[in-house]
Amino acid sequence: MTYNAKSLESVLSNPKIVEINRLDSRAYYLPCDSTLSLNGNWDFNYSQSPLEAPLPLDKNAEFPNKLTVPGHWQLQGHGKPHYTNVVFPFAVDPPNPPSQNPTGTYRRTFVVPDEWKSKPFSFRLRFEGVDNSFHIFLNGKLIGYNEGSRNASEFDVAEHILLDDVNEIWVRVYQWSSSSYIEDQDQWWLSGIFRDVYLLGFNKRGFIEDFNIVTDLDKDYLDSKLTINLKISAAALNYKLQVLLRREGNEVINEFFNLEGSNVSKSFQVRNPLKWTAESPNLYKLELLVLVNNEITNRVEQDVGFRKIEIKNGTLRVNGKSILLRGVNRHDHHPMFGRAVPLEYIKRDLYIMKKHNINAIRTSHYPNHPNFYELANRLGFWILDEADLECHGFFEAVRRAVGGNDDAEYDEEKLRLFKLANKFTSDNKDWETAYVDRAYQLVKRDFNQPCVVLWSLGNEAFYGCNHKSMVAKIRELDTSRPIHYEGDLEAESADLYSRMYPLLQTLEKFANQSEKPLILCEYGHAMGNSPGLLRQYQNYFYKYDLLQGGFIWEWANHGLYVNKNGIDIYCYGGDFGEYPHDGVFIMDGLLDSQHNPTPGLIEYAKVIEPIVIKIDKTKIKITNKFDFIDLDDYIATYQVINFSDLDKKLIKSGELSLPKISAQETIELPLPEYPQTVLCGTNYLEVHFRTRNQTEAVDCGHVVSWSQYELERFPKKLAHQTYNKNFIEFIEDNRTFQIKSSYTNFSFDKISGCILNWESDNKNLITNGINNLTFWRPSINNDAPVDEPYWRKFGLDHMQYNIRSIQISKYPDSERLALIRVESLISPPILSWGFKTIQEYSIFTNEIKIYTKLTPEGFEDVCIPKTIPRLGYEFGIKDGLGDYVKWFGRGPGESYSDKKESQKIGVYRLPFNELDYSYEFPQENGNHEDTEWLLLENDDESGLYVTMEDKSFGFKASDEYDVQEAKHPHEVKHASKYVRIDYKQHGIGTGACGPRVLDEFEFKISKESPIIFTVSLKKLK
Repeated sequence: MTYNAKSLESVLSNPKIVEINRLDSRAYYLPCDSTLSLNGNWDFNYSQSPLEAPLPLDKNAEFPNKLTVPGHWQLQGHGKPHYTNVVFPFAVDPPNPPSQNPTGTYRRTFVVPDEWKSKPFSFRLRFEGVDNSFHIFLNGKLIGYNEGSRNASEFDVAEHILLDDVNEIWVRVYQWSSSSYIEDQDQWWLSGIFRDVYLLGFNKRGFIEDFNIVTDLDKDYLDSKLTINLKISAAALNYKLQVLLRREGNEVINEFFNLEGSNVSKSFQVRNPLKWTAESPNLYKLELLVLVNNEITNRVEQDVGFRKIEIKNGTLRVNGKSILLRGVNRHDHHPMFGRAVPLEYIKRDLYIMKKHNINAIRTSHYPNHPNFYELANRLGFWILDEADLECHGFFEAVRRAVGGNDDAEYDEEKLRLFKLANKFTSDNKDWETAYVDRAYQLVKRDFNQPCVVLWSLGNEAFYGCNHKSMVAKIRELDTSRPIHYEGDLEAESADLYSRMYPLLQTLEKFANQSEKPLILCEYGHAMGNSPGLLRQYQNYFYKYDLLQGGFIWEWANHGLYVNKNGIDIYCYGGDFGEYPHDGVFIMDGLLDSQHNPTPGLIEYAKVIEPIVIKIDKTKIKITNKFDFIDLDDYIATYQVINFSDLDKKLIKSGELSLPKISAQETIELPLPEYPQTVLCGTNYLEVHFRTRNQTEAVDCGHVVSWSQYELERFPKKLAHQTYNKNFIEFIEDNRTFQIKSSYTNFSFDKISGCILNWESDNKNLITNGINNLTFWRPSINNDAPVDEPYWRKFGLDHMQYNIRSIQISKYPDSERLALIRVESLISPPILSWGFKTIQEYSIFTNEIKIYTKLTPEGFEDVCIPKTIPRLGYEFGIKDGLGDYVKWFGRGPGESYSDKKESQKIGVYRLPFNELDYSYEFPQENGNHEDTEWLLLENDDESGLYVTMEDKSFGFKASDEYDVQEAKHPHEVKHASKYVRIDYKQHGIGTGACGPRVLDEFEFKISKESPIIFTVSLKKLK
C-alpha cells in the first residue's frame, strides 16, 4: 500500500473505517511454543500532529526517546494525563478529531527465533490494546490500521517478515480519532501501546484459527452436551484433531478425528460433570491438538466450566438457580502505569475481592486484559463483559446549552435530551460499523470464558439503531448468554433491566411491575467517605427475587502518583493543569489509589456477607445466602464477652454444632449456655463464620460473616463526690472565673462562655481550643451537591456565640464545687435564626458535667434550617494526653449512622495518630458511632474519661485542621490535639451520585423539639 502523512490522517475522521487489513477477531489463545513478546523499551518520537510525525520513508527520522511498552506516553514524560467523566475534552464535532492530535511513533527491531525458521509458519503481529488508533508498518511497508483501544488486533505479516535478517516495526499511534467520540469512559485519557505486543507463529500445515465452546446442560441441569466449533486453517489435505478433556489429571474425553475442510463441529456427552459457578469454580482443562502425519502442529488449551445461563421465570439463572450479584465496577488502573496494569496487580485486586465477599465484576467499560478472565474463571466471579463503548459527552453537549437536568432518575426532560444526544452516533447509521465491530470483537475474543455470564453493549451511550445492530450481531454469534445494556431503558433489546443509582422507591416499583429481572449496573457511589445506604439496597435484593443485586461504583480510585518536592501525591482531574476536567470524580472507589481497602469496602463486605446471622434473646438464626454451595467449608464459632472496668473479659467460647445448611436454607440454634459469673458491665454474644480451608485467594480461618448481640446490661454503680471548702479557692474578675485547690485547677471564660483550662491532680485535661459547641463537619463529597450549599446558606459554617447571661453558683450542693449557667444565642452572622442555648457546667472535684439544651428559633419558621451537619463539643487537649485512645463502642475503624455495620461493638485501644482516616480528597473522617465511654490516656494510665448521660455518642480525636480547604492530604494542617464529642451527626448517603441521606439518618432540627444532652468529663485516676 502506498501512503503519505495526509492519506494516513484521512482515516482518522471516517467512522466507517475501523480497520485496514486487520485479521478477523478470534477466541483468545497464544501458540504454546511460538509466541515472542515484543514488550520492552521501544524507540519513541512524540509529535504534535500526524502531519509532522515521522514515517518509515523518512531516512532522517529521529527517535530521541525510549518508551516502555506496555505503557502510556503521558506517564513517561510526553504530554499530560487528562481526566473527564461526563464531558469531551475537545470540541464536539463528530466525526472529526481535534486538529491538535498528538502522535506517538514507536520503533523497535526483532529477529525471528532460530527454532521457528525451519517451520512453515504464518506470522502475525498481535496487539492486545493500543489507545486510541494506530497504523502499523513492518520493514517500511504499511501493514494496516486499527481502532478500538481496548480490543485486540492481529495482522498477517508473513509477506513482509525477514527470516534471516533484522526486522523493524513501526507503530504510529494517534491520541484522537473519530473513535474517541465513542470511547468517552469515566477515566484518564491516556495514550499509547498499553497492553502486550507479540509476534506469533502459526504452523501453516494445520492450526486452529478460531474455536468456541458451548456447555449446554439438560433440563435437569445434570448432564452436559459439550460442543466444540472450530475453524481450522490447514495446508494439508488430511489432518487429525485430538480432543482431550481432563479434570485434575483424570481423562474425561480423549478422542481423535480424521478431518477434511476448515469448519469442524464436534459434540460430546459428559455425564454429570462438576458444575462451574462463582461459588464453586470447577474447571476442566481442554486441549485441542491438530496433528499432521501424527506430528502436533498446533496445541490449544482452554479452561472449561460446565454451566448454563438463562433468563427463566423472571430471573437470571445459572444451572437453573437464580443468582445474586454482589459486584463491583472495575476499571483497569495502576497509580504509576495507568491502564498498563501488571498481571500481579490484577491478581491482587481479585484476591482482595474474594476476601471481601465480592462475587461479580463489571468490566467497566471495556474488555479487560485476557489474563483477567483466566483468573476470574479460576477464582470464581460472575463477569458482566462490556463492550468498549461510551459517548456520555454528547449528553453534556446538549444539556449544558439548555441547563437541563442530570439527576440519576430518568424524568421527561432527561429523556428528551437523551433523544437529542442519541442522534450524534448511537442512532446514526454512519456509525453502525464502529458500534457493531466493538460488539463483535468482545464476543469473539471472550466467548470461551466460563466466568462471562452477561454481554454488555457498553455504557452511557443512549439507545439507538446501532445498539439494535449490536444485539443482532451478538445473537448471531452467541445464544448462550443474555445481553445487558442500561441505556435500553425499556429492555426492548436487552434481556433484563438495568439502572444506575436508583432511589429505593424505584426498586419497589420495579419489583411490583416488572416481568424481567433488574440489576443495578452502578449503585452505592463510593466517593470519599461513602457509601451509605448499602443495607437498604441489600434488603431490597433479599426481599424481591427479580432484584438481582448489582455493582458498586467503583472498585478503586484512579489517582496517578506524582512526587512533588518530596511529597507523594495521588492526582485527580485538574492536577495536571488540564481543561476541561471533572475534578475529584475519579476518586470514587472502594480502594484508594494504591489499591488498599477504604472504610467503604469494609462496610460493603459486611453488608453483602453470604451467611446472614441474626441473634435475639432466645436463638441464633443462620441463613445460607449462597446460591449453590452448602456451609460445610465453614466453621461457626462463638464468644460470650463481658465489657466492664475499661476492658473486656472472655466468659466462654466454642464452636457451634451445625447441621448441613444448603444454599438458601435457614436454621435456628439455641443460644449457648454460659456461666453467670460477671454481674457488671455489658455481656455480648458474638458469632463468626470462618473458612475451614485455605484457597488461592483466602486464608484458612478468614472471617466471612459475623454478628453480635447484647445479652444483658447491668446497672452502673453511682459514685458520690465530696469536697473540703478549706482547700478550695475561687478567683473571679470581669473575664474569668477560676477554681483552685490541691486537686483541681479550673478556668472559665465568661466572655466567650467556655472552659479555658482544666487540670486535675496536676494533669492537664482541657486546654486552649474551641471548648464549646460546634456544628460544621468538613464536607464530604456526598454533601457537595445539595447538603453543603444548603448548610452554608444557613450559615452553619460560621456559627457565632452570643452570650446573653452567665450565672455562677458556688457550692450549690454537697457534691458540686460550682455551677455555671450560660444562656446564649448561637447563630450565624447575616441571618435571623439561631439556637437558643442553655449550658450548665457542674464542676466536681474530678469531673465536669455539661448539661446542654438547644432550641432552634428564628424570625420566621422559614429562616430555620431543617437539617444541620452535626452537633457536639470540641475540646482542646494537651500533647501528653491521649497518645493512646481507648473506647467502648464501634470500632476499630470509622463509623457513621448509615455506614456502621462493619464496625463491631467492643473495647478498642489505638494510638492517637491511627484514629483519622486520610481520604485522598480530604473530608470528614474518623468518627466513631455508638460510643458509651471514651478514655484519652495519660502516660500513667490515668486520663480523661468521657461519657454522655443515658445516651451513646460519636467521637473524633484528631489534630487535623483546614480539612475543608485542603485538596490533597498533605495540605491538611496538623497542630494541637482536640477531641470532638458529638450528640449526633448527619448521615453519609450517596449524594455525590445517587440518593442522598435517607430521612431516618438526617440530622433534623425543629423549634418544637429542643435538643437536650449531658456530657461528662472525668479525671480517671
